[in-house]
Amino acid sequence: MPMIWIRRNIRVVVAGTREAREDWVIRPLGIGLVLIAICLSLFGCSTVKPLANARENTATVSAPTCASSDQLPSPLPPVEQPQSSGIEQVAYIAQPEEIPHPEDSSGPVRVEALVQYAMANNPRIRVARHQAGALAAQVPQAVSLPDPTLVTTVFTEEIQTAAGPQEIALSLSQKLPWFGKRSLRGQVAHQQARAACAQVVTEELKVIEQVKRAYFDLYFIQNAIDETRRLQPRLEDIVEIARAKYETHTPGASMENVLQARIELAKLKTMLIRLEQLKVETQARLSGVLHLPPDTPFVAVAKIEHARVMETAKILVDLAESCQPQLEAARHQVARDCYSIALARKDYWPDVTVGFNWYEIGPQGLSPVADGRDATSLGIGLNMPIYRRRLDAAVRQARHNTSASRYQYAATRDSINTEIQSLYAQFQQQQQILAILDDEILPQSKQTLELALESYRTGRQDFQQLIDIYRRLLEFRIEYHRRAATREQAIASLERAVGCAVTAGPEM
Repeated sequence: MPMIWIRRNIRVVVAGTREAREDWVIRPLGIGLVLIAICLSLFGCSTVKPLANARENTATVSAPTCASSDQLPSPLPPVEQPQSSGIEQVAYIAQPEEIPHPEDSSGPVRVEALVQYAMANNPRIRVARHQAGALAAQVPQAVSLPDPTLVTTVFTEEIQTAAGPQEIALSLSQKLPWFGKRSLRGQVAHQQARAACAQVVTEELKVIEQVKRAYFDLYFIQNAIDETRRLQPRLEDIVEIARAKYETHTPGASMENVLQARIELAKLKTMLIRLEQLKVETQARLSGVLHLPPDTPFVAVAKIEHARVMETAKILVDLAESCQPQLEAARHQVARDCYSIALARKDYWPDVTVGFNWYEIGPQGLSPVADGRDATSLGIGLNMPIYRRRLDAAVRQARHNTSASRYQYAATRDSINTEIQSLYAQFQQQQQILAILDDEILPQSKQTLELALESYRTGRQDFQQLIDIYRRLLEFRIEYHRRAATREQAIASLERAVGCAVTAGPEM
């Protein structure tokens, strides 16, 4: 049985049956490859570039406005494209350089340091970044040509021709999508990747809000503990005064007053235990956002520097149009679906498949003048898009998706605007109540307790009134820090809703 082997010129030869031929037989194959390359150049290369980062790609492709014929009837105006992009505010996949570990700092840690640490270590942010990177990697896949096909055919029974028997055939073919299809596929993938980049910023804003809300909860609990401990000596003085008056048989003094004062002191100690437990829970919640062990100790600052917020909610609503990454993502999703309409319309045109075939012809043909020269051929093929119902349905689907994206953009904008109005109202409420507590209630309550305590010593103040005044002062002091924390949390939520900083410097 003869042995079959493959020569360098890609010919199958039966060893020992005939002589080798000259290497010129490879020339037709090279000519065919050149012709295929010319076809590729005629169809063009895609101009869509892969996403490197969000900052670079916010200016490469602008979101298109769909033609009116490609949209269902809708009362919505075309989606506006703001001058600046919210993606530019936070670097995509950029990791902060050297960030100190929260445990390495002695004493109180500022919220800005925790925010920076969370941006670098929060798992949800990393998930969003890698998901965006995965979508960005789809862009070069979308614009790429399909792999060429190489088919080798070895005839089990040689086909006799006048020039000689056909011994082997090689076929090389390449499918070429119709003009513009690859570019549109790249635009669809590109817009989807840019929307994912905006979602990264959305996730970062959510994590920043969670860090700040947990941090200011910790601030409130710490100050509530400090205020309770600061007023505890006053209650101990009341217990001692009540006991002394009872032992000296002062008129109006009774054992009931002593016991009631001791009960108030025990309730105070119980409150401290609850606050300490709540402090541990809040520290664990903050550690979870920072991706740290749950028993990591944190100490918030003792005093908050109040920042001045924009004057009106309308300013914040206008700012959200250019800053809010959710709106940026929705705009890119509208652009993606607009490109999908154009891509669906391209399916009405056929794809082209070009091919080159080479046939090795053996000697000893039927013709006396047979020279055994190899044969070559070029081929071109088209798919036939004749099933119009399927193609029409794909266009309708793309139109529906585009209208849905536009309505989703409008719904997202309405929701954000409503949330900004509500959060700004909450901020104003806390701001006004804080001013009243700081300027009026707290100074007067403190003075009232001092006067009531002195009056009780001299027998001019009822014991129950003294206890009520003490309770109110403790409640007002704790309420002040609760309102201060809630004010900062409202600002944090406003920053997440608007998409950027809403403060304009410290309050005067």
